[in-house]
Amino acid sequence: MTFKATPVFKTKILSTLIAGLLSTQALATEKDTDNKDIEKIVVVGATTNSEITPEQLDNYQANDLEDIFRATPSITVGGSLGIVQKVFVRGLEDSMMNITVDGAPQTSTLFHHVGRVSIEPELLRSVEVQAGAGEATAGSGAVGGAIRFKTKTANDLLDADEQFGGLAKASIFSNDANKQSVALYGRVTDSVNVLASYVNVSRDNMEDGEGDLIPGTGSDQTLGFVKVDAEISDSQFITVSYETREEEGEFGKQTNWVQTIDAPLFKTWSDRETLVLNHALYLNEFINLETTLYSTESSLKRELYTWNAGIKTTGFDIRNTSDLGDHVLTYGIEQKNDEVNSESYEAFGGKANEDGTVTGVYAQDHWQITPDLLLSFGVRYDAYELDHTGLEANWVKVDGKWVVEHDAQGNPVTKSKDFSVKKQDGFSKNIGFKYTLAENITLSAGYAEALRGRQVADAFTAGEVNDNPELAPEEVENIELGLEYNDGTWLFEASVYQSTINGVVFDKFKGREGVFYENIGDLESKGVELVAGYQANQFDVLISFNHNDVVLNNMPFIWPDSSVEGGKKQVIRNNVDINAYEYGGLGNAVGDALNINFNYEVTDSIKTGFNFKYVADLNDIEVMHRSLELGWVDELGSIDKEGYNLVDVYARYEPTEQLRFDLSIQNLFNETYRSHGSVGDFSKFGKGYETLKGMYEPGRDIRLSVSYQF
Repeated sequence: MTFKATPVFKTKILSTLIAGLLSTQALATEKDTDNKDIEKIVVVGATTNSEITPEQLDNYQANDLEDIFRATPSITVGGSLGIVQKVFVRGLEDSMMNITVDGAPQTSTLFHHVGRVSIEPELLRSVEVQAGAGEATAGSGAVGGAIRFKTKTANDLLDADEQFGGLAKASIFSNDANKQSVALYGRVTDSVNVLASYVNVSRDNMEDGEGDLIPGTGSDQTLGFVKVDAEISDSQFITVSYETREEEGEFGKQTNWVQTIDAPLFKTWSDRETLVLNHALYLNEFINLETTLYSTESSLKRELYTWNAGIKTTGFDIRNTSDLGDHVLTYGIEQKNDEVNSESYEAFGGKANEDGTVTGVYAQDHWQITPDLLLSFGVRYDAYELDHTGLEANWVKVDGKWVVEHDAQGNPVTKSKDFSVKKQDGFSKNIGFKYTLAENITLSAGYAEALRGRQVADAFTAGEVNDNPELAPEEVENIELGLEYNDGTWLFEASVYQSTINGVVFDKFKGREGVFYENIGDLESKGVELVAGYQANQFDVLISFNHNDVVLNNMPFIWPDSSVEGGKKQVIRNNVDINAYEYGGLGNAVGDALNINFNYEVTDSIKTGFNFKYVADLNDIEVMHRSLELGWVDELGSIDKEGYNLVDVYARYEPTEQLRFDLSIQNLFNETYRSHGSVGDFSKFGKGYETLKGMYEPGRDIRLSVSYQF
């Protein structure tokens, strides 16, 4: 959100002047285009949108996803270690969202015990969150919304009269890490700019609030990034960026669960390479053409099971915006291809490949009916296709151990498993409005649909996946209503929403039968968000509150029942609580969250502030639905999630224009807590569940950094 005076507040509802950033995945450049490009706005699904700025990330020396979203109540990040972190928006996991870096999607899952999103906060120019399905331009499969990371350019770091520059930064964290980064940037010519950055992070095992070691949390990360942007002509711009990211460490068998001190750890290597080309052509009011081409390759290799997995994503998005007087029309076509490969890198144990393609065509119109009333409506068509190929090993038990059977020539005995998911396609509609009730007061509302077909499988379990001819695409309906008052000094917002993903798809494990993708019911997320803020000359304060309920309805289970023939019967359940253990990939129940953010500019060179986050207890969460169905337990149970209070503080001192010192303290009062985004504590259920609980988050972390800009 933005006050009219100065852009201090950058969360929640955005003004129409900056909301255009939420409607495009294409070129982002700081160059002056003489207003040749047509202003873009977002109405449908925008009542709870938010933006996070580089200043917020720098103040608290953000180092991972938890740090990036720490002050956003509607977002919860689970997992104390970067490689395992998962993002939950309105209780829905990031796998339900369209997540992009400069327009390049970060898709699919390499291993269900690790996260699928990785980003270096120092590279970011902005982070934009669209909560819930929105306009037709939001991208294919955005059933839960979208998160868009946008990286910096050389122009973001250079003053108007500067030709070249650099930034060197060193940081030390008391809990227990260090970080170094260097960036070089410059104007090679009057029309070509280059930014190159290198970041290194080394972390040992962290400690929780009690001072106890958290095993399996140490890792080393390196990142290289190059971005070139060029003004080809007065009306044409191009940006090319390349990022390579590597991480390695020793992690537990279930990477995101608690590891005991004496439990074995296994070497793990992960990497990602992303190449993005953005092109923009601004000719006149009818032609405002933006094109994005991308390629991303990710891989994960584990010492455990000698297993290797990779994902390659390629695609494009081409869109044009035309100003037709009272109508601003955006229309385009996009296509994305995901290819997953998984196999053992030593002795043969089977291999699998899935290749999925989605093609989308869309149009969105913004109609300024009167100066006070803006109407938005749109439609998109998406078509999903997927092929699966696999070579399964034949496992036999020898002397009590499962081994791969071999023939007389010593070759593994195998069988092929090939199938195609039938084409899944359909249309999604949306409509919404934004109405100025009075000066500084606006009312907005929207209804949006989205459709998503079968996604490529989790690479780790891809070899166990079986065909399901009855599988139908997911269809979501999202309704939002928002009211905002913003006079540049005071800000008040209230938003309500309800999102239902009908026929939500879940990769259902059925023991020795394998994994089946099935429509398991309707996933409903509903809630309320409230915001109040005040901005003065030297300080600002923002208070925000989020309440969310996420449940499954119309959900069938096959449960044991000795009173019926066969000993089992089907039961249809509603209001089934979501938890990250049994319903990984769908969502996680979280408690009410209250956040207070305060910033104070002491002098031109000194700034300080704090952030307080309260998360309420969430008790009596019913669990063990899937375990009962699989015969692992005899009855349902419940777990509790304890609430927590977090205080973070920071101070920034800039004695000169070139030199800057930053001090921040995360978790000032050394709270011992488990994030509500992590796997809950199932250890009370006894044998086999002793370590089934998410890791504690880090205790107090004092971070000191020195940066020099030249």
